[in-house]
Amino acid sequence: MQLKFATMLSAVSAALLAAPALAQSVTYEGYADTTSCSGSAFGCTDGGAGAICCTLPTGFGYSVQFDDLPSGSQGQGYTDGACTSFLFSLFGPGTKCWNGGGARAASMNWFHSPQGRREVVAARSTAKANCSTPAYFKYEDASGEIKTIAVPAGENAAQTIADLYIAKNYTALAQYQAY
Repeated sequence: MQLKFATMLSAVSAALLAAPALAQSVTYEGYADTTSCSGSAFGCTDGGAGAICCTLPTGFGYSVQFDDLPSGSQGQGYTDGACTSFLFSLFGPGTKCWNGGGARAASMNWFHSPQGRREVVAARSTAKANCSTPAYFKYEDASGEIKTIAVPAGENAAQTIADLYIAKNYTALAQYQAY
């Protein structure tokens, strides 16, 4: 009886440990910094394991960070805005940072690798149907305070925010809704 209970407990534990990875939401950010995942960044959140291709505005994506990648998953960066021209892959578990050293990821996504193997999986779609703009932008304002603002829906909204940041127009950035 004890052996049967231990076997059942082990199976339930394994199922519970696997479940969060399948339902987990991963946040990933594209930075302007070419040497580290720090400073201003556009961020995306994807709970669909690769359902979203997050497109970055010009000037961002020189470093990319994936927070809390589940085991058996990978974060990827692409040189185009449609997640089709492969640039790099990072494997979970954990928080991972890629530094381009001058190369730029114009888009990024994450998904579970087949059977949990550590292999690069090609982009699943060449259509731009699953592309999305970032959900938020985080930056340090003129007073040194870290701000995070929502990127509104609409074409070129992220690029408009990036342009305002590069121009140091913190007054205009402060008009956006906090995230």
